[in-house]
Amino acid sequence: PDVYPGNCWAFKGSQGHLVIRLSMRIYPTAFTLEHIPKTLSPTGTITSAPRRFLVYGLDDEYQESGTLLGAYEYDQEGEPLQMFPVMV
Repeated sequence: PDVYPGNCWAFKGSQGHLVIRLSMRIYPTAFTLEHIPKTLSPTGTITSAPRRFLVYGLDDEYQESGTLLGAYEYDQEGEPLQMFPVMV
């Protein structure tokens, strides 16, 4: 609901996976990723922000591999909310 430190989907370590199940099939045109800005970070840095990430489209949450929709990189020097267009 907000972008305050600690209100997030935190991953342990340097890698993680997230599956979001939707109620119906969609054809996305873009994805957004938001991280707290440096000004709200207790340390003044956002090294915990995701850097490189992949987005796959799956038919169901148990599918081993899906359709790669894009490979992206979050710019830690950019705006907190960044939009990434679907590449496929």
